[in-house]
Amino acid sequence: MKITIVAMEIPYPPIHGGRVDVWRRLKMLAELGTEIQLICWSGTPVDGDSLQVINQYVKDFHLIIYERGMGSYLRRAIALLSYPLEVTSRIVRGEKWKQILASVGSFQPDVILCDQIHSGWVASKLSDSLDIPMIVRSHDIEHLHYRYYFQCAKGTKKLVRLLSINHLEKFEKSLLKKSLAFYDISRDDLQFWQQQGFDNGYFLPPLIEFSDYHNQEDNLTDSESEKPAYDVVFLGNLNSENNVAGVTWFVEEVWPMLKQRSPSIKVLISGSNPVQKIKDICQNKPGLELIINPPSAAKIYRSGRVLIDPVATGSGVSIKSIDMLAIGKPIVSRPKGLSGLPEAAKPYFRVASDASSYTNEILNCLAEQQPNIPDRLLLESMFGSPVIENFLSQIDSLLTSNQTPK
Repeated sequence: MKITIVAMEIPYPPIHGGRVDVWRRLKMLAELGTEIQLICWSGTPVDGDSLQVINQYVKDFHLIIYERGMGSYLRRAIALLSYPLEVTSRIVRGEKWKQILASVGSFQPDVILCDQIHSGWVASKLSDSLDIPMIVRSHDIEHLHYRYYFQCAKGTKKLVRLLSINHLEKFEKSLLKKSLAFYDISRDDLQFWQQQGFDNGYFLPPLIEFSDYHNQEDNLTDSESEKPAYDVVFLGNLNSENNVAGVTWFVEEVWPMLKQRSPSIKVLISGSNPVQKIKDICQNKPGLELIINPPSAAKIYRSGRVLIDPVATGSGVSIKSIDMLAIGKPIVSRPKGLSGLPEAAKPYFRVASDASSYTNEILNCLAEQQPNIPDRLLLESMFGSPVIENFLSQIDSLLTSNQTPK
């Protein structure tokens, strides 16, 4: 099978959950023999090392650099009359559009995969122009997700978030409706769309890259395989509104209780691009450390005895929840961390909503001798190659039923 993937941003390096989801799926598709054409956006050209890695899995790669300058800003302002902000930066016209259209026509994909709806303008136009079916990868209920961002935003960011939700619900629904099928990251979100009358949706969970969490352990040095350096570890981006709120709640409400009941406890907060608020609340707290932009997620996870997800809001599926399952450590989460997951995965999380219960769950996990962790075969059945094999089989069946002329 040949698939053209139109992704809203370059997926490599996979430095946050959205990129991780795209990159792992792209790699597994390629490893199963799928020919991949990748179209995506970036603010800067790709470096040589990253390009070399991308080309190991992608047969045809097109990077679109965001336009800058007064002309592009004017065109985006006009486009805001019809599209949300994040879509306007990904509208392609003129010679650049002709080049992409010609490249996709030459590649002759069986299907176009719109990976995240903000890349939907290009994916939809390619589908219409070349008469190639389009499928959509849905990462969130975007119009609700961005509405939450708008409610949390302050100052000038409030205006930016207002432009983000501008026409977003209409655009999202129209894209899902016209797709041959859409594949939702979350069972809960899929149910939401089904209740809205959409009958062309399917569940496609994120994937685990097992080599990150298992094979590497065979190469650990004696010092690395000793007792973990931290009792409690959080890893995630430290700039999105929901993550910032979750980490703030943990540091301000849970951390003091942990410190009072276990004075020697060591906690690590780690992640990418922290906002100033995160830096401020993590300062001057003996036993609590902040590590910014860690080079290895697996190493951070291995450094803790108990892994936590204190995030309370959002839609979609938390990629960190999937990755925490893979590492084989006790996990304490607020209810949001389980949303959208397969039912078979949920028993491996300790769940608490209030600070006192959350503290108790962490301390109980630290005291356990034999934590409840999932079997590798179970994880592979839910988040491994069988998922993509089924995805490819289903697409093939849909294409056969659709009988779209090429």
